[in-house]
Amino acid sequence: MSEDEITALDSKRFKKKDLLQKLNINITVLKGEKVDFGKIFILKNRKITIGRSEDNDIVLHDPRASKHHCEINIDMNGDLDVDVITLSDLFSTNGTYLNGKVVENTILQFGDKIRLGSSILLFNSSDEVEEIYQSTLFDIATIDSLTCLFNRRYILNDMENQVKLAKRYKKHFSLILFDIDDFKTINDSFGHQSGDEYLKLVTAKIYEGLREQDKAGRVGGEEFLVILSETDARGAEILANRIRKNIEKAVLTYKKNRIKATVSAGVMEFSHESVGMENVFEIVDAALYKAKELGKNKVFVTPVKD
Repeated sequence: MSEDEITALDSKRFKKKDLLQKLNINITVLKGEKVDFGKIFILKNRKITIGRSEDNDIVLHDPRASKHHCEINIDMNGDLDVDVITLSDLFSTNGTYLNGKVVENTILQFGDKIRLGSSILLFNSSDEVEEIYQSTLFDIATIDSLTCLFNRRYILNDMENQVKLAKRYKKHFSLILFDIDDFKTINDSFGHQSGDEYLKLVTAKIYEGLREQDKAGRVGGEEFLVILSETDARGAEILANRIRKNIEKAVLTYKKNRIKATVSAGVMEFSHESVGMENVFEIVDAALYKAKELGKNKVFVTPVKD
């Protein structure tokens, strides 16, 4: 193949990618696990796999979905236009349904509903305004308006999902529960607005230490829960202490006042081998309480039980 032919082929590939972006083909979760409900996935590639395994393009936390459940293929003709879009079942356990009927390989149209496991997905193409509207609705339902962390309902649902995944795939994860020490003193001394600003500062310090796959949420007035996937207790303890020290050194300047505080943290690890650790939030909350008892500005790790 000549250099000119290669250049022409690359140009076509880029045009096809641009066309997909302009079409804004997307999948919206209409029904499913609480951590998935309302999510919008933009289809950026011509081949999309869907399932509960982490290596899919669209990952659903549905225990009834297969690891690699189904696949969407977008075929384009020579005029760089969409020719046909197909949905194929990937030999799933419970089957793939399109508009209520089981299918193996079929043509998809905008507005179709795909069911896999207990999840129902809407296949559609929408403009930018519709996408912003749907994303805003999802944010309202899942995001804490002050800190922009996940809200209590979402982060606790995700924690429960992590327990299920750890058991099913024989993995582990860890939790860190932070609480600002003597937070009431900030509000009483400098006003509630200063307290809000300090919450934002703590949020920023927590975010600084997290990886892309980690999640953080606000579970109380001054309590923050961090979920660390595939992380043991030692790794979580190191991170908790790093964040604790960074917060201890941080200063909030508010109306010429210099505000400093500390945090305490409880840490726990959950693995598929854990016994009697179903109420994981209660366990990490007890670890946080122990850190407070030790004098605050401390990290306490719950011993791993076999």
